[in-house]
Amino acid sequence: MAVTYSGVVDADANHGDGLAGKILVDISNPFNDDASGLVSTSSAAQQIAAAAPGSADVVKALNTVFGHVLAKGTPLDAFIAGDSADAKSVVTAFLQSLELRPLGAAGLQAASILESTGLLLMGLARNGAGFDVALGAEVR
Repeated sequence: MAVTYSGVVDADANHGDGLAGKILVDISNPFNDDASGLVSTSSAAQQIAAAAPGSADVVKALNTVFGHVLAKGTPLDAFIAGDSADAKSVVTAFLQSLELRPLGAAGLQAASILESTGLLLMGLARNGAGFDVALGAEVR
């Protein structure tokens, strides 16, 4: 679902049964108008899951990487969250094909944490780190 947060649930609802059995990758962040806070206490991914057919699987991914940083093709960490192991496996393979390192952040309940991480990244960018910043994790 590569749409802004304000349109993501409507896009989900407009496609209805066409999304049955699909994996929906939510890349959105529910930022307020000036991206200084989140507009919702529930995650965009959870809202999408609630509006999607029951057989659709939602995975939160790519919301913590600025698009222009992703376009550079530099190996990056990509955090993901979702309830379906099969869907996360498919998204993991896709991210690996882009030469990203997918790191699972738990179930879909962790999507709100990833959205807060997107907000953190925006704050870092605006307060001196610049918009070429990316977050990573050292896994030992």
